[in-house]
Amino acid sequence: MGYLAPEYTTVGRLSEKSDVYAFGVIVLQVLTGRRKVTATAQLLAGNVDDDELVDGNLQGSYSAAEAAMLAKIGSACTSEDPDQRPTMAELLQELDTI
Repeated sequence: MGYLAPEYTTVGRLSEKSDVYAFGVIVLQVLTGRRKVTATAQLLAGNVDDDELVDGNLQGSYSAAEAAMLAKIGSACTSEDPDQRPTMAELLQELDTI
């Protein structure tokens, strides 16, 4: 999973939703501690109880609730369908609650 949104390959244009996608990839990278975030990590983002998702270097020193929120945000941002991705304004609201 790279930073470019999947629709870029078909329409060749970037939009706010493309930026949201890239942000989601970064969120998942931070959460997992991995440079390359695979589609598997995106699917696991719905289940942060799985030790394979959260960066092992944290050794359990993190809020499970906050990790769950970040996983949900990362997963929503990297949705294949740009219409299913949140807006940046919606993301700001969600991040403000963490």
